[in-house]
Amino acid sequence: MSVGSSNLSAFFVSNNGKIITSNTIQPSQAMNNSDIYAVISRISSNIAAMKMKADNPYVQNVINKPSTIINSFSFWQKVITQMLLTGNSYVLIQRDEHLNPVGLVHIPANEVTINILSKQAGDPVDDAIYTITLDAENGKQYQLPSADILHFRCLVTGSDAQTNGFTGISPLVSLAQEVTVQDTSRKLAIAALSHAISPSFVLKIPTVQVSEQTKEKFRSNFEKMTSGSNAGRAIVLDSSMDVEPLQINPDVDKLLSNTEFTQNQIAKAFNIPSEYLNGQGNQQSSITEMASLYVNALSLYINPILSELRLKFGCEITTDFSSIADVDHQQLISNVVSLSTSKSPVLSPEVAMAVLKNVDALGLNDIDQSLFKVPAPPKNNKGDDNDE
Repeated sequence: MSVGSSNLSAFFVSNNGKIITSNTIQPSQAMNNSDIYAVISRISSNIAAMKMKADNPYVQNVINKPSTIINSFSFWQKVITQMLLTGNSYVLIQRDEHLNPVGLVHIPANEVTINILSKQAGDPVDDAIYTITLDAENGKQYQLPSADILHFRCLVTGSDAQTNGFTGISPLVSLAQEVTVQDTSRKLAIAALSHAISPSFVLKIPTVQVSEQTKEKFRSNFEKMTSGSNAGRAIVLDSSMDVEPLQINPDVDKLLSNTEFTQNQIAKAFNIPSEYLNGQGNQQSSITEMASLYVNALSLYINPILSELRLKFGCEITTDFSSIADVDHQQLISNVVSLSTSKSPVLSPEVAMAVLKNVDALGLNDIDQSLFKVPAPPKNNKGDDNDE
């Protein structure tokens, strides 16, 4: 079975073979939508900034330095962004003569085709063969086993008989209609604003019919009274003329607020709190709750990545979620202080200092080590009643 990765991108949404909307989301165009850009950039940046730890030094080295051309953060951000946009992201594993990983190469999704081999169908092995067609090398093809490809899948449904769960789908698949509504609403709002703002005044003349020359004369005289050195001065009119300012249609404001619905739908599709897009939730408790919900939502994208890395590298790989929820270490500092200064302290001052120093909180790594010594409590030299 041959599976084309580019055909599984969020190009269309269909129902029983019938296309629901003609205004479909292309991954290259999705980033032009500010709400989708905000969600994808936030998710990819937060995951790319997380520190992954592997118990294999070769694997740890390629995770920290996957490429000699692009930095580690940008490399993983690019990989995760492609996974979110197309549902699949492919990374070629470069190995040395001892089969140890030495580097990673990101492969565009439209250059990958997956061939599923099965012994039951007469193939020599049970495996997925990845055929990479490089457009930069005049269509040169490479065929690689699954052991040499990191295939990150956003969501695997297994409901499609063609893919049979070997590829993932993007959250954009569920947003075709919502984004169409948002784009149409924005175009209508812009058109309404452009027609409502200009002109800004109406001059009424009681004469039944006025020539074009007379209209132009009235218009020029009124503009002279309200512009240049006369700007801000009182307007003096005789009883034969009336000035009426034009008001912007209040329905235009409703058009501009229609985007809130699509913002909530986009946030829901990517499983993050909608407050991250519409800016609501200013209470401290709400901020803490949103951060917790957001970190939990990121696990939906992090766990498939960790699972694929463990499978292909054959070692344990973990990551620390606290770097997302507690960027400035304020929560950690509060917890350490609470655990070390309570009536029944759980942490000693030395351990508390070591915990904070381990994450370089408060700049402790830049402080002289001798200052970390906690002074011993003073001795009680006062004798008791039995002392002479």
